[in-house]
Amino acid sequence: MASKLTALPMVLGAGWLGLHWASRQTLGSEPLKRRRPDWPYTVTPTLFVPGWGGNAWTYNRLLRWLARQGMGHQVLTICVDRHGGLRVKGHWPNTASNPLIQVLFDHPFTADYQQQITWITSILRYLKSHDQVTTYNLVAHSWGGSAAVSSLFLHGGAADMPQLNRMVLLGAPVDEHDRTHPVDAAFQRLQAVRADLGNLGPGTIHNVYGTLSGRLTDGSVPVYQITALRSLVAPSSLTYHEHHVAGIGHGRLHASPQMWRLIARLLWTDDGLDPK
Repeated sequence: MASKLTALPMVLGAGWLGLHWASRQTLGSEPLKRRRPDWPYTVTPTLFVPGWGGNAWTYNRLLRWLARQGMGHQVLTICVDRHGGLRVKGHWPNTASNPLIQVLFDHPFTADYQQQITWITSILRYLKSHDQVTTYNLVAHSWGGSAAVSSLFLHGGAADMPQLNRMVLLGAPVDEHDRTHPVDAAFQRLQAVRADLGNLGPGTIHNVYGTLSGRLTDGSVPVYQITALRSLVAPSSLTYHEHHVAGIGHGRLHASPQMWRLIARLLWTDDGLDPK
């Protein structure tokens, strides 16, 4: 019995290491295998940013689906270490093929998303300086979306940053005030720069949120924390749309075929959606 108890921590440790390794295995870069005559293609890359605790599993299935549909293909994986250093795998093709970039954070379990703001900004600066990327799309879930919005508002107008084309937010809390925390300092910082958002250019933000059982929440994030973005974008040059998806919980916003079809449509097509 004693030997079994001694071996248990080793077994659990090996299991955790195996799970950790598996959760970091991305699809890797591959060429676009087919082009659809009914689908638009551009050179603008799309970054996929996970939320708190997210890993390669967050978007692997979506990226695989996009490739199989001939809608785009993964060209780069950019990993950010806990000190902000970048490890880039793959090859930037600079061709009109809807290139996709998977973003991973070595330290995804942070106390808030302030570090992710710096990390996302560093990635965008790298893409402009190293690969001459001038415009970008971005898909982000939960706190990844909160960080992406802050990066855009605080740094998006700088000369060393590429310009936003389209951003698809999936259940991203922008104003996290509640009864116990009546003021969200991060939201206040965004409010303070509202007057300076005119230099961000004509990008588009698609703010997607789910609700469960008629409740005003996706099970993790209340709707009011997501739609607070509306008031921030109003005085800017950005185009803004909100998309409510009933019956979709927080964890499924990036993980269901229904959402994959919506994400693809919002990234690459124009369906006459009116800004809100």
